[in-house]
Amino acid sequence: MKINVEFDITPEEARRVLGLPDLEPMQQRILAELEGRMTQYLNVIDPETIFKQWLPMGIQGGLQGFEKFQDFLWSAASSVRGGGKRKPETKDETK
Repeated sequence: MKINVEFDITPEEARRVLGLPDLEPMQQRILAELEGRMTQYLNVIDPETIFKQWLPMGIQGGLQGFEKFQDFLWSAASSVRGGGKRKPETKDETK
């Protein structure tokens, strides 16, 4: 025998029935605090400094910095899919 019971209630009503705490006020306070800190951080630091921190060689590194960043992304993607290291590109010398 199989019995199915369906309840047509909202998530808030389900939370109350199960006796779970209401975390929304706490989440709103945390998000407001996080937004305030991010805004304050972005007002203090200029974009060039942020890029210098994010990119391995910074903006002055030019193509070499971009290639290192690209290798970083490639290795991250390879580790997620379980692959190996990226094979170095070889130039065709017959041209």
